[in-house]
Amino acid sequence: MMSLQRRVIEAEILDSLPDEEAALNLQDLVRLNRWTLAHRELVHRLRGIYASNASFRFLDIGSATGDMGAAVQAAFPNATIFCLDLKLRNLRISKGLRIQGDAFSLPLAAGSMDVVHCSLFLHHFDHAQCRLLLLEMERVSRHVILIQDLFRHWLSYWFLPLTRPFFRWHFAMVSDGQKSVAAAWRRTELEKLLDSVDLLPRAEIRWHFPSFRYFIAIMALR
Repeated sequence: MMSLQRRVIEAEILDSLPDEEAALNLQDLVRLNRWTLAHRELVHRLRGIYASNASFRFLDIGSATGDMGAAVQAAFPNATIFCLDLKLRNLRISKGLRIQGDAFSLPLAAGSMDVVHCSLFLHHFDHAQCRLLLLEMERVSRHVILIQDLFRHWLSYWFLPLTRPFFRWHFAMVSDGQKSVAAAWRRTELEKLLDSVDLLPRAEIRWHFPSFRYFIAIMALR
C-alpha cells in the first residue's frame, strides 16, 4: 500500500493511450471536475475578482478538454478563453481559442493574459520543473495566477477504485488518478515551492471539499 508520506511521481497511462481511449478517460475527468464542484469553485474564485460582465483574457494551461475554460465562459460571457495544451489530440476536443504549446516556454508575451490558470497540472512535475512553470505563469499573467491541484490523502487515493462499480470510471482514470494523488501535495510542500520563487507572500492557499484540492490564488505585481 502506498504510504503517501512523500510525493511519488510516476508516468501515467493516459499519455500512451490511443486517441479514442484517451477521449473516454478525459471525459471521466470532466465528470469528476463537475461532480466534485471544481468548476463551481473556480467560477466562485473569479467572481471574487471580476464582475459577471467583465472582459478579461483567461489562459488555461494543460487544458485537456477545455472544460475549465468552458465553465468560466458560461459564467463570464465577455471573457476570452485560451486553451493551451502540448497535445494536439486534446486541443481537437477543447473549446475556446486553442494554442498548441509548451508550458515551460509559453508562446505568449509578458503580461498578455489577465488570468493564468492550471488544474491538476503541477503534480506531474518535480520541484525544479514546477519552479520553471510558476515563473512562466508569473511572466504571462497580468492580474492573477489560479492553480488547482490535489491534496495527498488516503481518502482521495482510494476514491476512484472504490467508486468505480457505481460510476464506471475508465480503467486509466482509476490508475492515473491514484498516481496523481501519490504525486500530489501537502500544504507545507506547496508553501515551500511557492516560497522558492518568491510567490508565497502574494499567495492565498485554500483547501476545497469535496474535490480534495488546493485552490491557490497569486496576485500579480503588475
